[in-house]
Amino acid sequence: MVARIEPVDSVAEPLAYNEKKVSQGRAQFIHVANFIQEKDSLTYDDKLQRFQRLNELNARSQKKMLHATLNFSPADKLSNDQLSAIADKYMEGLKMGDHPYLVYRHQDARHPHIHIVTSLIRSDGSRVKTHLLANRLSEPTRKAIEQEFGLTLSRRKKRSHIPTPDEVQKIVPGSSKPLSESIDDITSSVSHHYHFTNLYEYNAILRTYNVTAETGGPGSKTRQHNGLYYLALDDQGNRVSPPLMSSQLPGRPTLRRLTDKFHHPHPDHLDHLTSIRQRIDGALDRQPPTLRAFVFQLQADGIEIIIAPRNGRNPHDQVFVDHRTRTAVTGETLGPAYTTTAVKSAIDHHPTPGQRQRPQQTPESPEGPRFSGNVPQMLSALLHTQPGSQGPDDFGQSQQLGPRRKL
Repeated sequence: MVARIEPVDSVAEPLAYNEKKVSQGRAQFIHVANFIQEKDSLTYDDKLQRFQRLNELNARSQKKMLHATLNFSPADKLSNDQLSAIADKYMEGLKMGDHPYLVYRHQDARHPHIHIVTSLIRSDGSRVKTHLLANRLSEPTRKAIEQEFGLTLSRRKKRSHIPTPDEVQKIVPGSSKPLSESIDDITSSVSHHYHFTNLYEYNAILRTYNVTAETGGPGSKTRQHNGLYYLALDDQGNRVSPPLMSSQLPGRPTLRRLTDKFHHPHPDHLDHLTSIRQRIDGALDRQPPTLRAFVFQLQADGIEIIIAPRNGRNPHDQVFVDHRTRTAVTGETLGPAYTTTAVKSAIDHHPTPGQRQRPQQTPESPEGPRFSGNVPQMLSALLHTQPGSQGPDDFGQSQQLGPRRKL
């Protein structure tokens, strides 16, 4: 059994996520504890108001809800009654057995798993301490449950094979492949086969596979402890999964390990940057009439353009992800002639071939500010899939992220 816990600030977020799964036929509401009503008579409003009334007892705390998942091996054939009993034992182990909580059995993956939604606020208005909750209470409880119920023991898997980029598929919502396995394949392949010098470039490569890495918001415990978690996205950049901590993946793509890679670039890194510049120059020298045409010319040459979110909080320029040399690099690093503004100007004004200024100085990767958790966008996806289709056709128009779908 693998247990994961996530404190959240919204009452509706975890509840709506699970209820939506139920309405789609991808989950069952199997158990309730410490509610006045019986399970079958509970409405959505009953559930929501029960948590809201409890949370109103504590005005200071921001994270007032807990969303936990218990994941089991496919070899564990468990009935709803058994899963409900396991949920009760788990909540008792967290010393939250007297809290109101809801249990949902999900059927959207190949392995059985349940979600538990509860409040962190006690009836006296105090809040459950979540600092190191996973180590202090969750982990010992998990091990005890494995023994009591005869479950398949949880063991960290070790990778025997690192897939090549050709063997890895991007995340597709609704896939039968376990999400953790998909993200581990992607991060292992990218970390081993691609070259990048900072977290932003790494994240740009992940975006081509519908994955993003985040360090948490300012002041969050993830940020404070130099943690990193991964999220699955759809093609529009919307979040479609709960966070998955880097330390929980077999390949362990943690921030510390990535930082080691940032500081040791590939010996051919400068040659790769020269190759990328030459292909960008070649595409611009063909005088593409629109940004759309330029993007598709580069795609044919193995280069994808990733655009930073236009929210004013991330100053990075676009990133060129070259799938031939397997290198990601910002336009700023390539030089002044390759920034968003310079490339847009070159397309708009069509200079005579060979007349563009092409600085040849040795680039240095800028150290940029602390990584923002906002998802960069794949420009080819924003411009749609076929040349000539309707859609935004300017670096500065219609490319900002919309609100993410809440879980």
